Amino acid sequence: MRSAVAPRALVTGCAGFIGSHVVEHLLATGYRVRGVDSFDDYYDPRLKVANMEGPLRDPRFQLEVLDLAAPDAVQRLAARERPDVVIHLAGMPGVRRSVEEPARYVRSNVVATQNLLDAFAREEPVPIVFAGSSSAYGNDTRPPFDEASACNAPPSPYAATKRACELLCFAAAENFGAPVTILRLFTVYGPRQRPDLAIRKFATAMLRKEEITVFGDGSMARDFTHVSDIVRGISAAARERTGYRIVNLGNASPVTVLELIEKLARALKVKPRVRFVPRPTGEMNVTFANIGRAGDLWSWRPCVPLEDGLTDFALWLRRERRTVPDRLRQIVARGRVPARIRNLIKRPSALSSNPAW
Repeated sequence: MRSAVAPRALVTGCAGFIGSHVVEHLLATGYRVRGVDSFDDYYDPRLKVANMEGPLRDPRFQLEVLDLAAPDAVQRLAARERPDVVIHLAGMPGVRRSVEEPARYVRSNVVATQNLLDAFAREEPVPIVFAGSSSAYGNDTRPPFDEASACNAPPSPYAATKRACELLCFAAAENFGAPVTILRLFTVYGPRQRPDLAIRKFATAMLRKEEITVFGDGSMARDFTHVSDIVRGISAAARERTGYRIVNLGNASPVTVLELIEKLARALKVKPRVRFVPRPTGEMNVTFANIGRAGDLWSWRPCVPLEDGLTDFALWLRRERRTVPDRLRQIVARGRVPARIRNLIKRPSALSSNPAW
């Protein structure tokens, strides 16, 4: 790193589920962090603002509202400051919505990533960590998924755009010598999880005493990985300074959807009610990480068993329902937010209702 005293990190998607945890970890380990986020409406942006309550108290953190896909936006950002590492977590998530709105995913994922590479991977390349997805493996890769797999049959537009981003990163590394680490993340869960993801959707329905909607027969399996384990892996990747690599970060222990519901119900101390519906297109049958490469490179392995992680999540979710409005008020009172965010959360309706419930 160029600065031994205060290394600098740029984190895209800083206000999201994973991004907010990464920002907090970087600040705790001595970084100065510039975070950018578009605060789009994929889910209630007030939840993202609330995620920033801790970092906004730290003078070493700067928050910027930025659409990475906008022409010249990233170039202007790069002209102001060259960080020691770029951690690119921003992107449009969601398999099923991508089937309905593929062009939105191309813009938010592919165009935004190429803009970032143009700004930071060409001249004086900056080390880049890109958050890929296990969905890149598709349904034709034999589990456990190995990083050397071809990954040429993504099952959804979302998966296709994430794979396209990987190829653009490879081209930048080949053509300009940019140091790039691609992390294929496997079904991340934990505090601050997005409302549309399975564990939070299921838990919210259980607490409301509503039915849980399960696709197919509940036999789809996912390699659920706690966000704290993912953050450790991202931190290790951020220390790489040369080369190109793809690394899986997963729990290496898939669990079916029905098994997950049983474990989550025990953590919440409720009895679930399940309704089965036809399985939508684009879904993976299973995700299952081979994590040998992460262990060889960084001595990384997951530390949080699923049962412990679900207990942690259940405690957080019950607390989250009570605290989001108060945290938003504190952010407004403190005044360290861009005008666009301040205007969003100062509306009376924004502070009187709770987006977490």
